[in-house]
Amino acid sequence: MRIVQYRSGDVVGCGVQVGNDVYATGYATTLALLEDGARGAEALAAASTGEPTSYDQIIHPIKPWKIFGSGINYKAHGEEAAMFTPPREPRFDFIKLSTAVIGPGEPIVIPPTNDVIKRGPGMDDLKFADYGFAVDYEVELGVVIGKRAKNVRAEDAWDFILGYTVINDVSGRSVQLNNAQVDLGKSFDTFCPMGPCIVTKDEIGDLFAVRIQSHVNGELRQNALISDQLFPPHVAIEWLSSIITLEPGDVLSTGTPGGIGLFHDPPKMLQAGDTVTVSASGIGELTNPVVAGTARTRPAA
Repeated sequence: MRIVQYRSGDVVGCGVQVGNDVYATGYATTLALLEDGARGAEALAAASTGEPTSYDQIIHPIKPWKIFGSGINYKAHGEEAAMFTPPREPRFDFIKLSTAVIGPGEPIVIPPTNDVIKRGPGMDDLKFADYGFAVDYEVELGVVIGKRAKNVRAEDAWDFILGYTVINDVSGRSVQLNNAQVDLGKSFDTFCPMGPCIVTKDEIGDLFAVRIQSHVNGELRQNALISDQLFPPHVAIEWLSSIITLEPGDVLSTGTPGGIGLFHDPPKMLQAGDTVTVSASGIGELTNPVVAGTARTRPAA
């Protein structure tokens, strides 16, 4: 089953997508459906027996309360940095805020670098400031929690997964890597493209055979299997749920493989005019243009 959110005029709804058709569940959002427990599950199962609904646009499939970001979960990504030591336990280094979430086709907006936050050439005391906000891409598998999870054992964790989506963990490196502002660098508005849908776990025969990729302007940048993860989803859920209660609709962004822009020589940071596509086999692909923002806090000097 492919769960989507759609917009028709000013109305947003949660539906089930079959081919190009979308069947309404009767819920305004996926999060509301999941929070309604058994009744939401019944509505989801019954949706495709009705008539398709009209829609203008498929948007992000969910806007979670919590998005947990794994910093290092692929050996190839860790080895891009100097002095890499493989982690001994799952690493969730940041929380990505839901205000950053956008859907298919929506623009990744790079705000002006000469407004409140100053970044630009010659700022030698700040890492990567020569690249402005040093905006980077990261393809990641998103794991969507289906029911409340607390102190879950790894072998039972699969039962708490609703399904999977694709995430582009866009990052402003010159904020993230200065003054330990990881959450802020990861949570600029529009810096969490997600979609195009949530594929329920029953439709993914072998999760470890799923391949994730990123392309920038058609150039392949990242390419890995979920089997390459150091700590797969069931292990991550055990770890996180021992600390934090996971609620229906929470999302785990499970790390990125090697090939991010930061570690190219020279770095390949995103620029206005670029197009980024991230994908996962069996789930789909998510494409977003990159644009220069014009909204300002202060007038241009």
